[in-house]
Amino acid sequence: MTQFEIIDSIPAVYFPEISTVAVSDLHLGLEASMTSNGYYVPEFQLEKVKKELEKCFEETQASTIVLNGDLKNEFSTSYSEKKEVSELLKFLKTVFEKVVVVKGNHDLFLEETVEEEGLKMRETFLKQNVLFAHGHQELDTEKNYDTVVIGHEHPALSLEDDIGHVEKIPCLLHSKNGQGLEIIVLPAFSHISNGSEVNNISESDLLSPVIKNNFELNSMTAIAVSREGGVYDFGRLSNL
Repeated sequence: MTQFEIIDSIPAVYFPEISTVAVSDLHLGLEASMTSNGYYVPEFQLEKVKKELEKCFEETQASTIVLNGDLKNEFSTSYSEKKEVSELLKFLKTVFEKVVVVKGNHDLFLEETVEEEGLKMRETFLKQNVLFAHGHQELDTEKNYDTVVIGHEHPALSLEDDIGHVEKIPCLLHSKNGQGLEIIVLPAFSHISNGSEVNNISESDLLSPVIKNNFELNSMTAIAVSREGGVYDFGRLSNL
């Protein structure tokens, strides 16, 4: 099994054996998208993201950070999104030795912005036996790996207390299939994006073909990752 650690209640995962921090689904520019649709949301995510990712480095001293897809929000690309992405990449290059950008389904028309920062947009990233892929496409069977790390799903748990109050909390999913392939599904890093209630949906409603076609949802372990409340292992989804 690949060793991994959730970093201080932040929806980021550290892989000590390969000195790598991975995050997914930042969806920079989401505030502007919501405002344009009539829901005013002040732009605050970028500064919070920078502070949290700097803390990830301070806690781990990792050499590499992987931005595992959906760095921005719109399927088209706005000026403000490009500006935020450029600012984040500039910042991360001063913190980490290596910055890896994996392309997500929202990252259209972003290659030029990434290349202007001296980086390359990748479809996947393989480091030793760990494959990083956003998760919106089927698995790359031409590469040799034991563990796949994806995002895309925005996994979350819907939890109800004794008086009927329901709260949705981002979570990480972890499992191993019958062929010995391990999967880690990252929670969304965005502060305001919606999550898929993985304890309340059927496998047919999943977003990622990687999970749909290779793993049993109910056999996955769910670890809640709440910035406010901490990290809690809820065990298998089948028990929730």
